[in-house]
Amino acid sequence: MTETRLHARFPATSFISQAEFAEYCREAQPRLDTRYLHETSLATREETLVRLGTCAPCLRRAVFTSHTGRWEQLADRRRIPEWSDALACDCEDQLTNRSRALVHFAQSVAGLRAWTRLLLFGPPAASDRRLTSLAGSVAAIPSLLPGKAMGSYRLDAEDAAFQLAVSVEALHRVPPLREAFAEFRRVLSPGGSLVFTVPFRYRAVRTLSRDDLPRTDGRLPAAYRDAVHEIGWDVLDMLRASGFRHAAAHNYWSNELGYLGSFNIIIHAAL
Repeated sequence: MTETRLHARFPATSFISQAEFAEYCREAQPRLDTRYLHETSLATREETLVRLGTCAPCLRRAVFTSHTGRWEQLADRRRIPEWSDALACDCEDQLTNRSRALVHFAQSVAGLRAWTRLLLFGPPAASDRRLTSLAGSVAAIPSLLPGKAMGSYRLDAEDAAFQLAVSVEALHRVPPLREAFAEFRRVLSPGGSLVFTVPFRYRAVRTLSRDDLPRTDGRLPAAYRDAVHEIGWDVLDMLRASGFRHAAAHNYWSNELGYLGSFNIIIHAAL
C-alpha cells in the first residue's frame, strides 16, 4: 500500500546567495512594504492578539493567539511582536509561527515521511513532539562530542544513519560550526537533508564568530550557553564545502498560515 498524505504548499522564496536575495528585495520592494504595513496594522493595546487562519501541519482551520506583554511598544503605545515567536495555534501542540513553519517545511519540502529516520540536534524544541510523531524513528542528540583526534568533534551516530536532520535555534551556539556541518554530512544517507533555523543576519555576507572562547586542551567547547556566531549568507558556502550538493535559505511569509515577519528564514541543505 502506498501512503498518501496531503501537504499545503510551503509559501517561500528560495535563495542560494546574498546577491540573489538582494536582487529579490529590489524587485519585490512594493510587496515587502505591503507586508510590513499589514503587520504594523495588527499592533494592539490589548493583552492578547487573536487571528484566524489555517494550521498547515494539521491542515485545519485554526485560531492563532499571541500574548502581548513582552512585545515592542510603538510610539502610540500599541504593541507589536517578534512574529516568529508569536501566533500560537490552538492545535494540540500549540506551535508558534517558527515552530509550525519548521514542521510544515519538513513535511512539504524536506520529505519527512512515516518511514523517515530523523535526527533532532540541539536542546529540546517546541516542534520536537510533532516531528517525532511524523517520523519512523527518531534520535535526539543534544551536542557534538570530542573526537578521537586532537581538535576534532563528532556526532554520536553511525555513518548514513539518518535521512533527515533538524536543528532549531541551536547551531549559532556551536563553536565548531564547520565541523558540525561535516558531521551532519557524515550521518546523513545519500539524498538526505539538513534543515535548521538560527538567528540569521540577512543583510550580512559573512558570518561573524567570537574568537575569545575558553579552550580546554586546545579544544573549543562543543556547545556554548550564548551565541558565538552571527550567521550570514556564507553559511550556504560552508554547507556546500562540507559536501552538501544543494544549500539554500528559504524566506517564508503567509497571512493565512500565520507566518508573519519580514525575513523569517529556514535553511535547507541536501545531499
